[in-house]
Amino acid sequence: MNVPVTRLWVSLICTISLMSLSCKKFLSTYSQNSSFIESADDLDELLVGNAYYYKVASFTPNMLYAMDDDAELGKPATKVRIPNQETGFHFWQSQPRIDSDGKLTATDDYYNDLYSRIARSNTILHNIPLLREKGEAAQTLNRIHGEACFLRACYYFMLVNIYGKPYQPAVAGFGVPLKTDPAIKDQFIARSSTQQLYNQIVSDLLEAEKQLAGANQTTTIRANQAAAQALLSRVYLFMENYEKALLYADKLINNNQYQLKDLNQHTQGDDFLKRNSPEVIFSMSTTNMHAVTNLSTDAPSVFFYKASEELALLYLPEDLRRKVFFSQDSKGNLRMAKKRKTLTNSVDDASDMFLLRLSEQYLNKAEALAGLDRFEEARNSLQEFRKTRFKPGEVPALHSEGAALMNTIRDERRLELCFETHRWFDLRRYAVNAKYPFEKTIRHRAYTFTGNGYDEDGYYELGTWSQDPAAYIVPIANDEIEFNNGLLFNETRPDRPLKR
Repeated sequence: MNVPVTRLWVSLICTISLMSLSCKKFLSTYSQNSSFIESADDLDELLVGNAYYYKVASFTPNMLYAMDDDAELGKPATKVRIPNQETGFHFWQSQPRIDSDGKLTATDDYYNDLYSRIARSNTILHNIPLLREKGEAAQTLNRIHGEACFLRACYYFMLVNIYGKPYQPAVAGFGVPLKTDPAIKDQFIARSSTQQLYNQIVSDLLEAEKQLAGANQTTTIRANQAAAQALLSRVYLFMENYEKALLYADKLINNNQYQLKDLNQHTQGDDFLKRNSPEVIFSMSTTNMHAVTNLSTDAPSVFFYKASEELALLYLPEDLRRKVFFSQDSKGNLRMAKKRKTLTNSVDDASDMFLLRLSEQYLNKAEALAGLDRFEEARNSLQEFRKTRFKPGEVPALHSEGAALMNTIRDERRLELCFETHRWFDLRRYAVNAKYPFEKTIRHRAYTFTGNGYDEDGYYELGTWSQDPAAYIVPIANDEIEFNNGLLFNETRPDRPLKR
């Protein structure tokens, strides 16, 4: 396509179906639909309408919950077909996208959608210098620049932690394809390393922090400087760069714009999480946390996921979160209830997939301090946070250090951030942590219909990372593998039999 030099054209990204192929392909997210952009306002519309992730999410976040140890399968009241989209992942199957009829789902819409939004972010960033040359308002362009960098970092962070290996500074593990320019190249794509991905994520977030400085933006549904800083704290923690994780956590903790919600002041039955909650820094997309633990009745007619017994037992009797975060049916099943009233899309709806809130920053700080052997400060940070989760005088005493303290902090993270798409990523990074490695075996129970109901039929088992690493990496869909002529690959996932 020839672009006239007298006009400024922007390459809008659209997902297309190739005539000779049955599925969407990675490169199709870079196909061009010419559209004329004349101003910063036009570019802002492209940012809001095409780069931000405001939509009902696919099953992929549900799949993240289904694989970890916080959720377990619940038994329906009547005989039903097991939904393939989650249970293939819940049981860590070698081909998790094969349904109960043996049919393979070859395409991953979530993977394609994230890359499509990355491509739109690339296009926005490519056109900002051109609009600067036209004399468009610098303040507006700086904000758009910062938001686009932040979004690209968000999406690559999700992609590399789902489809790539966990970050290890001394190991050149494989990540996902990395593309930062909007140009279409007539070539196949391959995986970049996790190091390359994290370098780009950090670079984008640092640029976002700089460009969003001074932006007068209080809404939680558009990225601001605080959002960039909050995600930087998380990313540095994943990289075991504890000094910088601490630096950025402190920036948010010392920012008077956000406050921890004291559960001692919480009204039972109200929503804990809303977009305008004092803890929420950034919220994008709709929520899946309630769909995944759908216990609207005492006798569900479908398979569902409930909070695992292990997670439920981790809460101390004095922990206020047990009643605030969960509701319980007559059979004892726990349903996620961080939101109770706004269970559908609304102006108050807080997401779980891209959620950033102040609680995480306190936990990041405590973990970073423990990683730096600053144990007393780590304990103080954790106890300061716990004051808002326990009644006065009932905060558990804490005297440990070293690995024991780190395990306590990790448990606290699990209790606080459950069903907010953290746990699966955390299990992966704990397993490869250089200083305090932690691995565990996970079992998920399976059920068979006996005519009078469902009885436990055995269990599937996920080994530790060192024993079973390929099962901790979601395979890229087959259509991408085939289309890219062997340059993309998946590690072989072992067959996983039912154990009794």
